[in-house]
Amino acid sequence: MEIKERIIVESGQFFGKYGIRSITMDFLAEEMAISKRTIYEHFRDKDTLLLEVIKYYREQHSTEALRIINESDNAIEALFRIMRIMIRQMKQVNPLFFHDLKKYHTSIFITLTEKSDFRDYTLTLKLLETGARQGVFRTSLNISIVNATRHVLFDLFNPDSSFSLADYDRKEMFDHIIIPYFRGISTERGVKLIEDFRKILD
Repeated sequence: MEIKERIIVESGQFFGKYGIRSITMDFLAEEMAISKRTIYEHFRDKDTLLLEVIKYYREQHSTEALRIINESDNAIEALFRIMRIMIRQMKQVNPLFFHDLKKYHTSIFITLTEKSDFRDYTLTLKLLETGARQGVFRTSLNISIVNATRHVLFDLFNPDSSFSLADYDRKEMFDHIIIPYFRGISTERGVKLIEDFRKILD
């Protein structure tokens, strides 16, 4: 792993564990046993590093999700395998990360939101289109609306959402929000597959 990628990966781990505000360039340099100058040779400032961290982990998730879609027997199996990873990742990220991003790095948050760079809409669209071709999702629906709605629902899983602040369990939220939604857009075959694969998240 090259030094730039190492800085991104390890910085992301620290940001996710402790939040962004408490992590300084001095802290990163000390923890990685490198000079602060080395960090600044690759990243102009903390905001630049943070942006690269977010993009890096998003790309890693998208690559993994695409692999799952291509390797799974059907879109329902892929959906559950991806959701299992997402729920695990959400549990690992300190809520301070999102709080600090919005409050202290507002320009980055706004830029990512406007460009939809927090999530890969093309990836979820591929999952839905694949499922429609396989006959597990209904073809009578507007797939673009279905895709956009799916992302709105997952906003409820953000650490600062009203549901998260109410301390609802992620698994329970999945069972009572996401499962009913996907049952609604699924064919009879798709509904049966959903019930078969629900045990994956247990």
